Amino acid sequence: MPLKNKNQFVFVISVVTSFLVETSYGQTSDPQAQHLVPVCAYVPEAMQRGHSNAGFYRGVKGDPGIVGKQGPKGEKGVPGEMWNVGGCPTITYHFPRDNQITDYVWYRSYVPRMTEATACAWLETSEYNHHATWISYTTSNRDNEFFIAFINPTTVRLAIAGKGYDFTVPQLTSETKMHFCVWFSSKRRQVGISINAKSVSVLSYTGEIMNGGASMLLAQEQDSVNAGSLDASQAFHGNITNPMMWPRVLSEDEISNLAHRCECPVDHAITFTLDRAELYGSATYSIPDVCPII
Repeated sequence: MPLKNKNQFVFVISVVTSFLVETSYGQTSDPQAQHLVPVCAYVPEAMQRGHSNAGFYRGVKGDPGIVGKQGPKGEKGVPGEMWNVGGCPTITYHFPRDNQITDYVWYRSYVPRMTEATACAWLETSEYNHHATWISYTTSNRDNEFFIAFINPTTVRLAIAGKGYDFTVPQLTSETKMHFCVWFSSKRRQVGISINAKSVSVLSYTGEIMNGGASMLLAQEQDSVNAGSLDASQAFHGNITNPMMWPRVLSEDEISNLAHRCECPVDHAITFTLDRAELYGSATYSIPDVCPII
């Protein structure tokens, strides 16, 4: 006989279960047998859906498994720089030796083509009395594509597209950290320099551009790409802090904010942060607790 609904199915199961239990109980002499719960007892639908009373029918929780071995320690990551609220990365590169060709920092990211640019950094050195290179950038077609160097205590040289321009500056004799910005503009056909946020000199130039895609170094003057043809007499000895470049001429107010408030325009093209730089020889770095200001 087919069953028409669930209630009929439950009734049949209950009758069969009662019969089997009564038969079983009648065959045992154990007085506790009457208290046994039938194995096929019906579980109400509400309990099947997760009702709290359904916990009575849950199985016993097993013992926890064996804890696996801890994996090997990962590699140590590259230390991060401290970026201040003004958007400036605060990092100092140290070049402890003069008259050598082994100590430098190589910028390992892409250098873009620029029709104008501003390069700024805090510099600290006592070696103004000879050719000391701050930045050197050389392409496969041309050495001195862009470079900045101290020629003597009163002369700073900028080279752009292989041509040099010498700025006459107040005598540089102190070891005190100074803020330098050097810029060029092929649109204006001018190059200029600021020291401690004050414009020192502006010169005319023929308007060449700086080509991209080559190698840039701190603290050595390279005459061929990939740190080639270095000259020990042109090495920089001292400290360079926060070297950066922008693909335009910064305004006087922006340079002043850099030097006095450590506020950096966000459209920078080059930053010598640790994820973009490789250190060679005895060159080291440190992360100052505060960004330098005048």
